[in-house]
Amino acid sequence: MKVQPKCDLIVHQWQTLAKVCDDGESQTRLAMLWDHISRFPVRQAASAYAEIETAHFLAQAGFSVAFLEASGGRTADLECYEGTHRFFVEVTVIQSTQGATRKSPALRLQPHQILEASDEFFEQALVKRLLSRMAEKARQLERYCAPVLLAVSVPDLPWGKGRPQDIPPMDLQRLAAMLIGVVVDVPQFSAILLTLWKAPAQELRNPIRIRQVTWVTRPPGNPRNPRIRLLAVNPVARYRLSTQELKSIQEEM
Repeated sequence: MKVQPKCDLIVHQWQTLAKVCDDGESQTRLAMLWDHISRFPVRQAASAYAEIETAHFLAQAGFSVAFLEASGGRTADLECYEGTHRFFVEVTVIQSTQGATRKSPALRLQPHQILEASDEFFEQALVKRLLSRMAEKARQLERYCAPVLLAVSVPDLPWGKGRPQDIPPMDLQRLAAMLIGVVVDVPQFSAILLTLWKAPAQELRNPIRIRQVTWVTRPPGNPRNPRIRLLAVNPVARYRLSTQELKSIQEEM
């Protein structure tokens, strides 16, 4: 471990996990993740970053966290306990494409064009990719007889090369409605934890919120935390997270 990773925050998170996740499988997995974040550029190591950040987030929420050994893509990434109750976590990353970045109109946006551009991102970078990823992960985890949290990290956006203020804001009420509309078709998942690192949020058009969806938004300038973290609970999940588990996640968001 002679090569120092580029991000001090992820180093701190990795070191914390290396102390608390002391079983053999976790130590093996953590060594592999360290290798990835040490040797590869941030974009190529995005999955490793997301796995470490998600595990650290859950550990900070009060759960006992263990990494699971990869086994032909048929296992989840993390196993968590709250008391004697167990749930699993599958971590996945959705990244923008370079083509989407090159074609981005964000640097030329006028105020009246923001909603249109946001809609384009909503369709291209979230709906299509999220639906595809959920279907893929549902097949992977179809035999799990326990609650499963799908943690989706979006580290960048199609406008990723622009300044943060050039990114059109997300309509979280629309996003929440979309997530609840699709998550009911994948009963393998107890909930979706969506983390958007760079996207700002629109001001709420009305005070109405969907009961199964909770979100937290933050202003720019705080690289230690994502701009948006959103939890959508599946009302028809085969196996559900307990009330206390949901509360712990929501309080840490």
